[in-house]
Amino acid sequence: MSNALLRHRRRLAAGVIVAVLALLGLSVLAFGGAPDLVVYNGRSQYGDEQSFREFGERTGTSLELRGGTAPELFERLRSEGSDTPADVLVTTDLANLWRAAQAGLLAPAHSAVLDRQVPPEYRDPQGRWYGLSLRIRTPMRSTERVPASAITSYEDLGDRRFHGRLCLRTSNNEYNQSLVADMLAKRGRARTERLLRGWMANEPRILGSDVDVLQAIAAGRCDAGLTNHYYLGRILKDDPSFPVAPAWPDQDGAGAHTNLSGAGVVRGARHQAAAVALMESLTARKAQVHITENSELAVDPGVPAPPHIRDWSTVKRDPIDVAAAGARLPEAVALMQRVGWR
Repeated sequence: MSNALLRHRRRLAAGVIVAVLALLGLSVLAFGGAPDLVVYNGRSQYGDEQSFREFGERTGTSLELRGGTAPELFERLRSEGSDTPADVLVTTDLANLWRAAQAGLLAPAHSAVLDRQVPPEYRDPQGRWYGLSLRIRTPMRSTERVPASAITSYEDLGDRRFHGRLCLRTSNNEYNQSLVADMLAKRGRARTERLLRGWMANEPRILGSDVDVLQAIAAGRCDAGLTNHYYLGRILKDDPSFPVAPAWPDQDGAGAHTNLSGAGVVRGARHQAAAVALMESLTARKAQVHITENSELAVDPGVPAPPHIRDWSTVKRDPIDVAAAGARLPEAVALMQRVGWR
């Protein structure tokens, strides 16, 4: 295993520790005394604490971050109801934002600053959540065994050249579910099912994480896969010779599927004004630059990608259709199961 992968796995392990501490009811990261603002933070493994710290220092607000996975935080909010101490939910993936909004867990922010800083395609029309970062879910290829011309679309992962040589993450992964839901919304049921059956016909190796997929490609166990772009970006930052490259799909058409992480004010928040102010800070230029250091892309179109992935910033993107894809998440899960995606 390369040093870059080892460092990345340590970061993931740190995120797990944060989540365990949060489940035990322990403060994960606090600034000052009794908190003025409680944040349920699904991005606890992404190293964003500096942005929260700077907000607290600048405004004199004391914050408490409580980490956990996105599904854990959703269930915690739902079970706590009006008794929740949370003021802000920060979470990953459209699926989690949509479910929280549909469950009535988020309240409109009503902020002209947020509306100005976050483009319309990356925020809820009702203001219940706003994007913080962008994630492109794209095919990946071995630079040693697969030429760049071999994969130019999502359909190409169903090419017979990849029979027994394709790696995918499990179907219960929210990123995959959102991708399929967006395909259902934009391509229709028949075309999406044909695409997925093409992937399954290649008898893919099903793995537990995006990092596992990248590692399997680099080690020669697979030739192609599907991951979020930033997992590879983090590895390449430490190891530019890592033998995997993104294969940006549909650049002559709709573009590459682009999801997001985001934040929303929790319904019934005790400190609503401070919650909105924090979200305005997280979508401002300085915090957006911090986010790109993690190899994600900023929702602010004026913030460039970091130097190690600067050429990725010109990729044609297809932003997820929030309303249409969210409504199709149950259908996406059912379809994935029907075609045999474990």
